[in-house]
Amino acid sequence: MIDSAGQNPTVDAGVAAVVGAAIGGSLAGLTAIGTSWFALRVARLQVTSQETQAERQRRFEGLRERREPRAKAYADFMVGGQQMVDLMLRGHEDLPGALMTQLNAMGKLRAAVAIWGPQSVADAAAEFLVEGAMVTARVTRDNPSGPEQFMMSSDISGPLNRFIETARAALEDDGNPESAISPPGR
Repeated sequence: MIDSAGQNPTVDAGVAAVVGAAIGGSLAGLTAIGTSWFALRVARLQVTSQETQAERQRRFEGLRERREPRAKAYADFMVGGQQMVDLMLRGHEDLPGALMTQLNAMGKLRAAVAIWGPQSVADAAAEFLVEGAMVTARVTRDNPSGPEQFMMSSDISGPLNRFIETARAALEDDGNPESAISPPGR
């Protein structure tokens, strides 16, 4: 402020102290607000991280609990499928009948695979059964010779190999989404 003579009046010590305390208090309050906001942000990030980790752990535990029965269902189906391929490779006195019996047994094994899942493995098992039914129908219709049977065995061994690859991938799944898994070498 300027007085009537055009000069600054002297500020007494009391006014300076009050103004200084107000400025200091305001800055301290702003600092406290900033610190509180930062602490709240860190706490929210920690909670989000803990929730994500807990969800991963739940998925992993669920998959671990299903892994053993899945592995058994997959192994039983694989053994049955290999027996069907072996019938084609070695032949049989009543090959159409033996294939039909094995195909029926495979249908029951597929039910266990479908229950334990996942869908990709159930689909691979169904693909094998469709190919097996088609081969059985051709064997019944054409009564092929040894070399022809050998060639026809590849029609079911391919789908069996795809089933095995799909089943292996399902058993190796650790429950983490791909984005949560770091790429190799990092």
